[in-house]
Formats: sequence, C-alpha cells, structure tokens
Amino acid sequence: MQVANKELMRAMNRDNVLRTIRLQGDISRKEIAAQTGLGQSTVTDITAALISEGLIFEKATPGKHTGRPPILLALNPDGTFVVGAYISSGTISVVVINLEARVMGSHALPLDETITTPDEIADRVAEAVRTCCTRHGFIPEDISGLGLGIPGLVNSDDGLIHFHPGFNKGFDWTDVPFGHLVEQRTGFQTFIENSSNTLAIYEHWFGAARGIDNFFVTTLEHGIGLGLYVNGALVRGWQGIAGEFGHVRGDSRESTCRCGMKGCLEAMASPHAILKEAQKAAHAGRWQPPSNETITLEDIITAAENGEIVLQEIFTSAGTILGQRIADLTRILDPETIIITGKSNLAKDMLFEPLAQAMEACTSEVFRTTPKLIISPWQEENYARGAGALVLQKLHQNCPI
Repeated sequence: MQVANKELMRAMNRDNVLRTIRLQGDISRKEIAAQTGLGQSTVTDITAALISEGLIFEKATPGKHTGRPPILLALNPDGTFVVGAYISSGTISVVVINLEARVMGSHALPLDETITTPDEIADRVAEAVRTCCTRHGFIPEDISGLGLGIPGLVNSDDGLIHFHPGFNKGFDWTDVPFGHLVEQRTGFQTFIENSSNTLAIYEHWFGAARGIDNFFVTTLEHGIGLGLYVNGALVRGWQGIAGEFGHVRGDSRESTCRCGMKGCLEAMASPHAILKEAQKAAHAGRWQPPSNETITLEDIITAAENGEIVLQEIFTSAGTILGQRIADLTRILDPETIIITGKSNLAKDMLFEPLAQAMEACTSEVFRTTPKLIISPWQEENYARGAGALVLQKLHQNCPI
C-alpha cells in the first residue's frame, strides 16, 4: 500500500508540474516550486524526466541579463501526438492532436444505419483512425495513444460500454469491452470515456474552463450529458457513470425515456425529445415539415425561426425545464462556471432565453452570486479533441501508455 501511495503522489506531482507549465507558459523551476508548493529538488527531478521525454524544453529568457540568463521551461507542442475519436450514432469523428490539443489532422467517417454491432463499430473506428493518420502523414510510431469519447454509460477504468443510446436498441451493448476491441484493431493503447467527460477535460485543459477547478459542462447532443469537475478533479463516480444528468427527473409528465424509465429530463428536453415532439405535431397537422418522411433538428429550428408557434413552444418548454434542473445542480455543486454546448445550441435564443429565465427564477439572494453561464458554439470535433485530451491526461500522470 505504501508503494501505491508513493506512485500516486508521483503522478499527482508530475501532473501538477505539467499543468502549471501548460497554464503559465514560459516559467522557471523556481516559479513552479512556488506555485505548486513542491520542493526545488522535486521540481528539478520531475522537469528533468519531462525534458527527457520531450514533453517540455528549456529556453533562455529573452532580453539583456547580467551573468547567466534565467532558464525557463515551456511545453513542447509537438513533443507527442495522440488520436481522439468521437463515436456518435451517425459519424465517427477522428483527430490527431499535439500536446496543446491543436488539431494536426482530422477525418469523419459516416456510419451506415445498418452498422450497429460492437465488432462492426470497432472495425469502423479502426478504419477511421488509420485513414486520418495516413492522410496526414503520421505513422503508428508517432502516436502515443488513442482516446474514445462515447455517449452513454461508460466505465473508463474497465474500458466497458454499458449502454450506447445510438446502437443499443436491438443489439447487445451491455458491458461491451469496447476499448479492448478497438485496441486489438489499431495497435494503439486505447482509453474510453463518456463523451461529456471528454468534453469537460478539453474545456478544463484548453477551453472556456481553463484554470477553473469547479465547473460543469452540459451537452445537448443526442441526449443530455454532464461533465463535472469538482476541486480540479473529474467526477466519475463509483461505477464510472456519474454525470447522467439526462436521467434525473424532468417533471411529473410520464414521457418514456430511451433508458426505459419515465419522466427523465432527456425524454423532455433533449434534441431527441424536441425532435419527437415536433414529429408528433407534424403528424397531428399542427405544422407542415419540408418532408413528411424525414424531419431533422435543423428543419425544426428553421421552421421555428420562421414563425412556427408550435415549434417555438416546444423549444420554450425544453429550455425552461433545462434551466430549472441546471439551477438545481448549481445549488448542489456550487460551480464557478457552467458551459452548455451541443447541437441544440443551433436553436440559440429560442432555447437559451427561457433557460436563462428559468435559472434566474430559481435564484435567491441567500445563494449569493450565480455561476457564469457560457454558451459554447457546437463543434463535433471538440468531442474528439476531448478524447485526445484524455490520452494527454494519462501522459501527464505518467500512466502506463
């Protein structure tokens, strides 16, 4: 147990040093020690290892100096490359990123709706990863690892998918060792994580939550997800499935959710629920979609923006319920910042004005200031970048990779 504790402490110290360099930019060893509280010798040992691994490098302080110029440390952007992939029900998005999460290459592979079994999806992931690397000039030896962002119930420690909302119906996606399936096909050490968590990692490392240790990301993609940081740590929970915000109670209505329960928030306010309500309204003749065969979220947004009252009411209802439940979370978690993103962001003020109004209605002077609310533009690629950042996180902690 003592050895395990020492290894954990080394990983934490290494992560702390790299995080400080990443956030501060050019910085001296002395400043790192002051900011992290670590001893000078510890900082020297850790930075020496990081230099030997090519993750950071030394640089002289610019300008004139008397005597020897101070030596600063900086992140080496191209010290390593990793692959991140986001697996939705319709597309596999892949990126190769460097140590600063800058995209060095990307590729999107559309998924045929008939491709739904774990083995078939693993085959397509491997194909998309190979294509992305080859097209942009990366050989396997360039890549330090592969991260997968997956919507649904995921146990990252064991590499298991318990439930994928896009593929589960009619196929057995219960406790699928998906990380192992992909690793067999790619040869890259593979880590999997819920896609909302990978997005939270990305925002914490490189995005709107950079330098913020208490925040959450609400994703409005197919369902409703939550990536949660408390005191600088990603919250995964006992089974690795914490953050299933879409499966808390929405209100008293008996809408059936894809998970099998009734009244889930996801069954009332997710993009899937908005689409379902709009389809019901179309079938009832309350609005005329451009095509009676296929109705997309984009169709609904366009029609609502053009004055379809019934659709505007659907967005208002969804935004109000979301705002109420997000306000509940703020009182439980006390975040500094809330980030909302996902495809529903395309609806803009139709969704977010009622959301903000509902949050405001739930506030009280007793709870002092409200968290900063950030509506982040929807970019599917960021889910894949977050999956890559998951691998960078493992590198920072010096986990086996």
